[in-house]
Amino acid sequence: MTLTVAVRNVFRNRRRALISLLVIAVGLTILSFVLGFVGEAIQATRRSLAMELGALQVGDPRVLDGRASGLEGLISPGDLSRALDLVGGIPGVVRATPQVRFAGLIGDAEGSTFLLAQGVVPADRGDDFARVLASGRFLGDPAAREIVLGARLAERLGVGPGDRVNVATGTVSGTFNAATVTVVGTVRLADGQIEERIGLVPLGFAQRLLRTDGVERILIWLDDLDRAPAAADALAGELAAAGLPLAVRRWDELTPFYSSLETFWGAFSGFTTLAVFVLVFFSVLEVLTIAFLERTREVGTIRALGASPGRVFRGFVTEGVVIGALGGLGGVASGVALSLVFNALGLSFVPPGGNMPQPIRVSVGPSTVLLPFLVALGATFLSSLYPAAKTARLPVVEALRTT
Repeated sequence: MTLTVAVRNVFRNRRRALISLLVIAVGLTILSFVLGFVGEAIQATRRSLAMELGALQVGDPRVLDGRASGLEGLISPGDLSRALDLVGGIPGVVRATPQVRFAGLIGDAEGSTFLLAQGVVPADRGDDFARVLASGRFLGDPAAREIVLGARLAERLGVGPGDRVNVATGTVSGTFNAATVTVVGTVRLADGQIEERIGLVPLGFAQRLLRTDGVERILIWLDDLDRAPAAADALAGELAAAGLPLAVRRWDELTPFYSSLETFWGAFSGFTTLAVFVLVFFSVLEVLTIAFLERTREVGTIRALGASPGRVFRGFVTEGVVIGALGGLGGVASGVALSLVFNALGLSFVPPGGNMPQPIRVSVGPSTVLLPFLVALGATFLSSLYPAAKTARLPVVEALRTT
């Protein structure tokens, strides 16, 4: 009964009610859209980093923490085999592959430039790089003298698939080694600066060039990125129990900037949520205060007929909650509709320092629906407390005298 009466009272002044609902709906539409945009941005960053780095990495602590000098701390073949056996027993592991990275020079008789090379197992990383191939093909033979260059690096060198270039670097023992390799393909990467330096070579060739049979680290991918903390703890325990001097690091521990990025987006979302909350609170407070004051004589009549102040208070608060619920439903619905339309447009942009267009999307899910709706309910509930309490406490005689 109280709810039915509250709904009727809300629409006694339709114009005022519609203005209140419109303010709430517009605020929640903006909030829902912002939360969806931020949520998708964070998830896209997580997916990108995890695809590049793996969900977990195993290696010497000095290597993983960036404290290694040169090529020290490589994993020996024996330790690599034992570690891979342990990795295979961890729940959720999709694949694991060894890798070695080194810095050097690349060029020909006309000049050379800086190279950041990765020695990879072609069969393990082919699918990762197939989608970003700009020309040619990916690496084939795990020991061949082949290289896939970043497209910008290839353009700087003036080479393409089929051309031959020289690669030079320091070996594990500190001597100098060089080899001639064939460019078999080029890749386009999201980060233009990396694309100007990167070169991918077969792991077997990289080991021969560095004169070592070790690897730098093991990259591990999981079926669910959220399982990374538990998998890291489990694997670290297995490695310690096996007596292997190797550490485990999660993808987010290998990219310190992600924490700062997540904090920024979280603060941005929090500020937007607070702004919408304040907007709805004061807008509804003003509307309800006027509406309740206009019905002071009506309140006096109800009180004279035996209604308690608590009953009057509950009725007015219910009206505020009804406004919040109706406005919240409208705002969430319009926010979801706006997000779906925006996603259908297929917009993209090239980020600063980037090289490839990145899609701009807005996620639609429980977080973009439930939180805005709760903001509407909370703001309207709180905004109704003061005018409801003030009106309900008016003496009956004073209320009846109000014109």
